[in-house]
Order: sequence, then C-alpha cells, then structure tokens
Amino acid sequence: MTRFMTLCSSSGGNSAYVGTSTYGVLIDAGNSCKQLKLAMKNADIDPASIKAIFVTHEHSDHRSGLRVLASSLKVPVYATGGTLSGLNNAGILDGSFKYEKIMPCGVTVGDIHISYFPTSHDAKESCGYTLELPGASVGIATDTGVITNDIMKGLCGCDLVLVESNYDYEMLMTGVYTPPLKARIRSDIGHLSNDDCAETVCELLDLNVRRFVLGHLSRENNTPELAFNCSNSALRRKGAVQGRDYTLSVAPVGAMSSYMVF
Repeated sequence: MTRFMTLCSSSGGNSAYVGTSTYGVLIDAGNSCKQLKLAMKNADIDPASIKAIFVTHEHSDHRSGLRVLASSLKVPVYATGGTLSGLNNAGILDGSFKYEKIMPCGVTVGDIHISYFPTSHDAKESCGYTLELPGASVGIATDTGVITNDIMKGLCGCDLVLVESNYDYEMLMTGVYTPPLKARIRSDIGHLSNDDCAETVCELLDLNVRRFVLGHLSRENNTPELAFNCSNSALRRKGAVQGRDYTLSVAPVGAMSSYMVF
C-alpha cells in the first residue's frame, strides 16, 4: 500500500509525504516544524515514522521548517550538491542534523528508492523526485519554468504525479506584481502556468500516468478552480474521462490534503 499526501502546497509553503503503511519520507519542509507536525497529527502520521527528508531546492517555501524539523525528528536530509550549498548559505546546515548529497543513482530508504531529476528554476540546483515503492511509484515535479525531457523521463509511468500548476496567465498579467517579477515567473526558470500544466498532464496520460495532483498554486495568481478546470478540460478534449481514465485533484493551498492510498 502506498500513501501520498501534501502537508502544505502553495507559493507560501510546500511539503509532501510519500510512504508505505508503516513509514515514509517527506519531500520538502516549507512550513514551520509546528505546522508540519500538526498536519501529520491530523493525518494520523506518526512523526517517528518519517525516515528522511528530501529537498527540491533552497527557496524558503521549501525549507523554512527544515532545520527544526530534521533536528527534532533526528532524520537525514538529502538534496543535490547545489541545493546543499544554498541551504548552507541560508544558515540551515548548522550541524544539528545529518545531511547528504544525493547521487545520480539515488538512495534507498527502507523499501523506498528515491532518485532525482533536474528541473529548470532560478535556484542553485533544483530537482524533482521519483519515488519507487513496493508495487507503486510517485513523481513530484514543481518549481520549473519548462518541462524538459529529463522531467518527463522522471515522471513517465508513475502511478501518481504531483505537478506544478502555479499561475493563471490573465491573473498574473493583470495583478499587482511588478513587471520584473511577472517576467521571472513566466520565464524558463520560473514556474508552470495552468496551460503549461494542462499540456503536461495530457502528455503524461499518454505515458500511462493515471493519477494527477496539481500543486504549488500561487495564492495571488491562481485559484484551485482555475487550475483544475484548465487541466481537466484538456484531458477531456483528449476523450479521457475523469474516474475512468484518470483522477485529477488539486492540493489545497496551504492546508493538508486528503490521503491518496493505492
């Protein structure tokens, strides 16, 4: 049995749990230790069952609770060399927990094998992760301005994929963000729009992915309804039917989502 959930998901903080019936790992720790432990408690996840934390990149919405949480749980942290450098520059690697550079071959935690693939973001060495569990696999890809061949290879054939649907184009362009910030978000090292995400899930459907969770929605430039409708409409135009050919949901902004067990 594979268990997946987002403990938080938005431009303000991100963390996802992936595990078996008895233990699991976290991808990112972008809320406070207190908030993340509360989310675990509400989901009936024993913090002692967390065996490691994997970080996608050093931006604060992915590591703000990392130092305290990793120290409290006494678990190792894994990330790319560039991300570890960024975490060190931010004062996160203070010796209170163990950390290790993840190698191209990945790392195995219990029965879970975790490998990474590069993403296109304005961070030192951002990445997404593929998690292979007994009988299932999960792919996580957020914080990327474009979908590359490496990303598609990492997500291809996964039983469930969490993919970024960060912004609605019209909301971004008519919103209060400054022109340079809008340009950064729309760039190849920024974030995926709802339209970009919709194109991605359609391609992944052709690569045998059937479960989709849309995440990392901007609080200012998107809504869950817009993100869902954009991807769902694109999948329906392919002739696919929700519940028969695929399942699609949106990770709640800044809140714990329901478990997905498969």
